[in-house]
Amino acid sequence: MNKSHKVTFIKTGESIDIVEGDSIVTSSNKQGLDLPYSCMQGMCTTCVAKIRKGDFKYIEEPDPDTLSKQEIAEKSVLLCIATPLTDLLVELNEE
Repeated sequence: MNKSHKVTFIKTGESIDIVEGDSIVTSSNKQGLDLPYSCMQGMCTTCVAKIRKGDFKYIEEPDPDTLSKQEIAEKSVLLCIATPLTDLLVELNEE
């Protein structure tokens, strides 16, 4: 049985539990949050955010050209194909 982890969004202060292995975008939106997304394949960057605390992994590897080395170093993540490995503190990108 997979563990669930608390994912907290900095700006709104909302927290939800997401089962390890489930997409952060899919789980969040099923629980009433309205996270931006488009392709659900880790290519369009609509769902990009920064992980301020915690660890994640990708359910499937993103296209290598989607995020720059600098963005990856700054803990940017594609939430549509990411799943939490620990509790996360997430900063959504501002439009």
